Formats: sequence, C-alpha cells, structure tokens
Amino acid sequence: MDALVAVTILSSSLALSLAAAQIGARAGQTAGETRDAELLLRDGLERTAGQAGVWHGRDQGLDWSVEARVFETNSVRRAEPCFRSARARAANGRTYSIATVDICQPGAAG
Repeated sequence: MDALVAVTILSSSLALSLAAAQIGARAGQTAGETRDAELLLRDGLERTAGQAGVWHGRDQGLDWSVEARVFETNSVRRAEPCFRSARARAANGRTYSIATVDICQPGAAG
C-alpha cells in the first residue's frame, strides 16, 4: 500500500515537472519572437527615418510593414511632422507594433 502511494506521488511529480518544462519552453519561444520582432521593427523605423511612405517585407519569419504619414501637407514641399508606425505579424498570428513621431520629407519614398 505504501509503495502504491509513493508511485502515485512520484508519477504526479513527474507529470507536473514535464508540464512546467513545456510551459517554460513555450514562454522562451514567445520571448525570443518578441525580441526579434522588436529589433526588426526598430531597425525598420531607423532605416526609413525622415522619409514619408510605406515599406513592406518579410524577415526572420515575420511579415513587417513601416508606414510614415505626414500630418498635413503644405503646398511648399518641406519637412513636416509625421506619424511613423511599424507592425509585424508572426506565422502564429501574433502581432507586434511600435510607433513614434518624426520629421519627414513629404513624398520622399513609396
């Protein structure tokens, strides 16, 4: 009888340990994906700084886009404040986004 209780406790502990390891591995994958997305989006914003337009691509398993829209366009073509946003979507459907305000040249890019 004591052996049965010991085996039950041991098997329950093993099952819980395996479940915790699986949850930890999944959390690690999500953290890595989040880090990759943030670095990719920050790089996209830096590469397109000062330009108005829309850019798209795929890198590191993420579909990404960077968009910079000038708030108001004057008839004189000069630098204007613009809203810049970057978004990425992973294959699992998770989305990431960051945004900032910048000074952009209207119509500088696509």
